[in-house]
Amino acid sequence: MNMATAPPEVPLRTSGTWSRGPRVVWAACAALALMVAMLAAGLRWGPVAEGLPDAGALVVNGLPVLRLVTLLAGSTLLGFLISAAALDTGSVRGVITPTARRDIAIGVGAALAMAVASVLYAVFTLADVLGLSLRELSAPGLVSTYLWDVEVSRAHLISAGLALVVALGVTLARTLTGVACWALVAALAVGLPSLTGHAAGLGSHSLALVAGFGHAVAAAVWGGGLVALATHAIARTDRMAERVRRFGVVAVIATTAVALTGFASAATRLDSPAQLLDTPYGRMVLTKVLALTIAVGLGLMIRRAWRGAAGGPGSADRHGPRPGRILAEVGVLGAALGIGVTLARTPLPRSTVDLGSRGEEIIGYAYPPAPTLGRVALGWHPDWVWLTVALLAIGLYTAGVIVLRRRGDAWPPGRLAGWALGWMVVIWATCSGVAWYAPVSFTVHMISHMFLAMVAPVLLVLGGPITLALRVIPAAPGGQRGPREWITLALHSPVTRFVTHPAYVLTVYTVGLYGLYFTGLYTTAMTSHLGHLAMQVHFLAAGYLFYWVIIGVDPGPRRLGYPQRLILLMASLVIHAFFAVPMMMAATPLVASWYALVSAPWMTDPVNDTHVAGAIAWGFGELPTMVVAIALGVQWSRSDEREARRGDRRADLDGDAELRAYNERLAALHHAGGRDGGSR
Repeated sequence: MNMATAPPEVPLRTSGTWSRGPRVVWAACAALALMVAMLAAGLRWGPVAEGLPDAGALVVNGLPVLRLVTLLAGSTLLGFLISAAALDTGSVRGVITPTARRDIAIGVGAALAMAVASVLYAVFTLADVLGLSLRELSAPGLVSTYLWDVEVSRAHLISAGLALVVALGVTLARTLTGVACWALVAALAVGLPSLTGHAAGLGSHSLALVAGFGHAVAAAVWGGGLVALATHAIARTDRMAERVRRFGVVAVIATTAVALTGFASAATRLDSPAQLLDTPYGRMVLTKVLALTIAVGLGLMIRRAWRGAAGGPGSADRHGPRPGRILAEVGVLGAALGIGVTLARTPLPRSTVDLGSRGEEIIGYAYPPAPTLGRVALGWHPDWVWLTVALLAIGLYTAGVIVLRRRGDAWPPGRLAGWALGWMVVIWATCSGVAWYAPVSFTVHMISHMFLAMVAPVLLVLGGPITLALRVIPAAPGGQRGPREWITLALHSPVTRFVTHPAYVLTVYTVGLYGLYFTGLYTTAMTSHLGHLAMQVHFLAAGYLFYWVIIGVDPGPRRLGYPQRLILLMASLVIHAFFAVPMMMAATPLVASWYALVSAPWMTDPVNDTHVAGAIAWGFGELPTMVVAIALGVQWSRSDEREARRGDRRADLDGDAELRAYNERLAALHHAGGRDGGSR
């Protein structure tokens, strides 16, 4: 490694300044957050009616405090890992610098604090659910028997375990890639507890859960990143302007996500906009919006200060914005965090609707009427998660094409059309009448499965999104890692090599179907809105990986020959056919454990429903396979044409030296054969 070209390492003014930085920032944020939460609604315990279970003031008031500590520690963990992996300006070719190692050390401490607070929160939640004081809960066997059975407690225990794993793993990490991977696990640990607590009777259950998860993670990225930024500002780390510039990109994405997911979360908990003013919950939502707006304004002030710092040696502050401005934004976000914790413990204004049956409670909405072609194909039952993802994917891709066109570069219109059409297929499979009927009809579910796994991925891989991103995103200077470098690194990583291996993609794409439908896994996934979403993601991702290996136009870590691709395609067709046969010949309904729970009044013949689903799986696979085979043949032909043209150009340059050498070799063999015959 040529160290002469590396950016100057980040000298710290004094070790004392650095050691005070994290404590000052964390204490300021924690104090303001606790103050806001307690003033708003935290310390609200009072005597309960005689005869009712009472956990006591310590439990009731300790829950919001512990939740705040958990969120603050999780945000600090995530923020400092992001700082080490993406904001450090001294790293070259992914090597962890001493400054990044200090960030990691703070993150490890935050992870340990998060684990302890999460375990305590789980115990306090159990006490609150059982209506027992901590002294009463300490009776032998109570905690060990019931702690894992309470959903909220279980989520916090898993979160604590993930935090401990991150603390150990990131300590052993030796590259920025490893730190980035552990940051993803930390994000899961931060967001996991938000996946509990929304009643199906409130409606939009899937949107509420996903929005809650996204809101928690985005807020942690924003707030934790600011804590790390303020720490470096207090420590007077060099090249702060560049740190602020890099964090500005992260902050824009995080604040946008916070706004969108916050809007979605509020929408699932309010019956009308008027409740924003008429209910305590709505007024607290408006207060939180005001706090976040102030934080965004402070962030814009910091960005303007960075522009002044970037003006060169003559700038007013060569180290970037002063710490006070960043601390102000951290404090406002801490207040918003306190309001958020209080919101989670405030009664929701939206009334729960009695759906009338256990099956309807499970799927989250009333049974649809008897299916017709029009209702299934043209109905509208939006899944806002998929709709948002699809529209965002189309928008970003279109913006990339516009960037290329403005700088004079061409991009095939067919790729844009394929990408857009692929996501439109996803929208139809997840937001139309198909999505309305799929949970209660195996036939309609199989239609959704086939379109997600066999139609949409073919169109998406032909769009070449990775190639577009690599052409649009500029390279980072000085051997550092920017978005383009991270994409390239992920593209050629061992993980990508593994998941694009032919044996793996064939197994996930086809053999995995047997494990899903012929075991209890399908019922397990369908009984959870998140499990259902994960199953849909699996269908789309497995299909994308399979067709990327066969007809993908994006670069990849491995390239099969065209004969091998054709064999892989035919093997998938055969396995799909064998998968469909048992369904068409079944004497009992497939996955009966699920459809017995959600049996609609018009579903009078579940065995026939299974037979029709099997026929769809049998017949539907042939058409996409034929289209892919044609596309593969066209690519094969074009590859041969390109190879022939390269051979012609090479022959023109060297006077067809390869052909002459071949002919001379044949002549030598002929003469050698003639001499041998003459001697005999």
